[in-house]
Amino acid sequence: MICVIALVVFGILGIFSARYRIIAKEALDCVFRRVTFRKCTTGLDKRLKAQITGKLMAKHHGTGRFIYKNFEIISWFFLLLLFTSLFFTAQGAYLFAKYGNCNGPDSTKFCIFDPLNTFGGGSEEEVGAVCMPPDAQTTTELSFKGSIENRPFLGSDDAKTTIVEFGCFSCPNTKDAAPEVKKLLDEYGDEIKFVYLDFPLANHDYAREAAIAAACVWKDQPENYWDYHFKLFETDAELSEELLVSLASRTNIQMNTFLKCLSRNETTDLVDEDYQAGIKSGVYGTPTFFINEEPYVGVKTFKELKKLI
Repeated sequence: MICVIALVVFGILGIFSARYRIIAKEALDCVFRRVTFRKCTTGLDKRLKAQITGKLMAKHHGTGRFIYKNFEIISWFFLLLLFTSLFFTAQGAYLFAKYGNCNGPDSTKFCIFDPLNTFGGGSEEEVGAVCMPPDAQTTTELSFKGSIENRPFLGSDDAKTTIVEFGCFSCPNTKDAAPEVKKLLDEYGDEIKFVYLDFPLANHDYAREAAIAAACVWKDQPENYWDYHFKLFETDAELSEELLVSLASRTNIQMNTFLKCLSRNETTDLVDEDYQAGIKSGVYGTPTFFINEEPYVGVKTFKELKKLI
């Protein structure tokens, strides 16, 4: 059975060098003859046996002699080991393609296909690109303790999958996550419920002001909230008071109502409630997602979010 091993080994090496393709061709012929109960006429199996045991005998005569006498049995052992390795490699590749982790959907163990562990199972916090204040406490356990009642959402209120995002309008990573979220919403529609909660970071300019402005739209004109929400993320300009008003004027928002809400800070309590919900939930940076209350920190691509769902 040494020819089977040779076929795999030299077949791979043959991709890079023509000299190994000749040996791989010999091995293929040998394997074909063996499976049809015929002798190998190329003599490859005998040559390999002689070369391997010869080198071993040169180093240690007893070991070489033992392997020579039991070469067929040892070949079978390594053949079984090869097929076992190929099986688990294929299984790991399949699980990685389907769940993002080669150990299964609920595993956070090391995965050879993802050595940096950028994407693992959902049973523990997942960390990706995230905005954090300098004094962020990353050791806090993440567990959703907020309320999503009377909060802006897209999808169906009765959906089996609920995704809650704590985001900051001035956070570049939350901004990067926004188009991925839009793709997810386009894909799943009413099959999910997506809720956005404000978590403005103090070290980001106009993060709180943007959250208050968006909350004003939600409070008085909820039908225009998501239009304004995504416009805040889509702009390339740095947020400012003028830009917050300018973006609102490019929507169907009733500006008098909007400006009145802003001047009176009517939605500061709503933003503060969201922020405190994030603190109680252990949120230390944005974006942070809770998918059916399982935490995932940092930017997730559309493909990754689909796998999590």
